[in-house]
Amino acid sequence: MKRAWLFIVLTFVTGQVMAQDVSLDKKLGAENALMVEQEMGIYHHDSLYNLVNSVGKKLVSRLKDNPFEFKFFLVDSPEPNAFALPGGYIYVTRGILPIIQTEDELAGIMAHEIIHVMQRHSVKQMKKGVLTGLLTIPGNLLNSVTGTHIGNILNAPIKLTTGAFIAKYSRGHEAESDKFGIQLAASAGYKTDALADALERLSKGIELLTGEAEEHSYFSDHPFTPSRITSIRSSAPNFKPVNPSPINSSKEKFLMNFNGLCYGHNPEQGIFTDSLFVQPDLGFSWIAPGGWETINKPSVVAAYAGKGEAIVSMQLPNTKKSVREIGAEAKEKSQTTNGVTVEAAGDTIINSLPAYTLKIKIADKDQVAYAEFIWVSYNGMVVQLAGVGAPALKKEIHQSLCSFRKANQGELNRLKLYQLKIVKARSNETLEQVAGRTGNKLNPAMTAVVNSRKVGSSLNEGELLKIITMIPYQPRRK
Repeated sequence: MKRAWLFIVLTFVTGQVMAQDVSLDKKLGAENALMVEQEMGIYHHDSLYNLVNSVGKKLVSRLKDNPFEFKFFLVDSPEPNAFALPGGYIYVTRGILPIIQTEDELAGIMAHEIIHVMQRHSVKQMKKGVLTGLLTIPGNLLNSVTGTHIGNILNAPIKLTTGAFIAKYSRGHEAESDKFGIQLAASAGYKTDALADALERLSKGIELLTGEAEEHSYFSDHPFTPSRITSIRSSAPNFKPVNPSPINSSKEKFLMNFNGLCYGHNPEQGIFTDSLFVQPDLGFSWIAPGGWETINKPSVVAAYAGKGEAIVSMQLPNTKKSVREIGAEAKEKSQTTNGVTVEAAGDTIINSLPAYTLKIKIADKDQVAYAEFIWVSYNGMVVQLAGVGAPALKKEIHQSLCSFRKANQGELNRLKLYQLKIVKARSNETLEQVAGRTGNKLNPAMTAVVNSRKVGSSLNEGELLKIITMIPYQPRRK
């Protein structure tokens, strides 16, 4: 009887989707999937990708009349999250994986996101929301000057901190995805209360990382996590797993997929240490202005002051032109663009590297801004450095752009890679004893969270545990 009810519910969900035109969903999903890849990066880990992909396909196979071609990805982000884009793009960050204990929990998280897609929640939220940029400098004017999308690049880091391509769902949408998500998970043979277990552990982990407990607010549009957990646990007994047949035949096999998972910041994307940015695989470093907020994305590295009064950025454009050709074209366009005055332009040397610099003043109505661009030739590539802000920040912007150089060995040697490793406990060992024996770098409280254990509790012989090891990072020269 329960199985028939699940079929009716899932048919109702998919039937609603089929009654509507989903071409917008597919268009938005494809466009924003490119943005996710450029701004967050796809994480490559064969065993974990195969796990996520297999669980996702198993869940999707239980949907009736599904109009979407679902695709599953690992995101190279240390933030614990999972999200969906319209049209069937499901993303799981590597940051959420350490807190997951079972395949049932992973399925619960992914089923929740699949329902967001099926119920078209992102499209509904998009129609209600308005995104605003914080930077007041006219980006389209910079685009016109340089003949590239530099204006967009300068604005992008600030906009991306709002998670523009990740929907902020309402209480109703989250409740709906929880309700139908656990039913979808059950139809694929997974435990229905596993999502609540994962959310509970995730909430504890975020509290440890941020030092702040989630607060309930009746004025918030977003649901209170403890309320979601209570609701899931209340409704979960109504649905029983149908023909359980997990991808992994045991918890040990499931956990072994996690060996080698990068924890925290990934050196492959480059690392900020205070204001110093080091990209070990490409072998260069760059210094952002002191005290500015830094952003590190696969497509752009940047820093901005205040709420966006000034910003500097660095990226690697895909071009076969020389730095002189790029700079000369930008200079020519600057000279023919209204509101733009060229203050300086020409060949230069930046820390022994050939470069071309362009300095301009931008006047737009009652606004005046200073912008500087430097294109540097480095190891057969062009590095594009750009800065824009109030004239008073001209010197600070210039110093930051000119700090680009080849990284020294000391900077490279300081980079460390943190990786998750599965180890076995000895009889009656505590988490602290295992940590001391294995060189675990997590603090006791977080170690307890990712292993769903209490600090100080005794362990069984052979019990599998997650720890974090640290090794020197070995650059992969490109």
